Amino acid sequence: MSFYDWLQEFVDVNLPIGDFAKDAKADKTFPKNVSDWKALEQYIKTVNPQNPELEIIRNVFNYYLAEKNR
Repeated sequence: MSFYDWLQEFVDVNLPIGDFAKDAKADKTFPKNVSDWKALEQYIKTVNPQNPELEIIRNVFNYYLAEKNR
């Protein structure tokens, strides 16, 4: 399962992960097949260089990796 598809499972969650899922869903250019943190980080910084939520997004991605490797 891709990170994007996994993330969409949280779109209705009322937590930062849900907010990020909603933002990703609304972003037509969000990378649907991103597979590593560096690629996602580069995209996030391109869209919003001063993103104050980058650490939250990194934690969400690490959670995805942990789930994927279970």
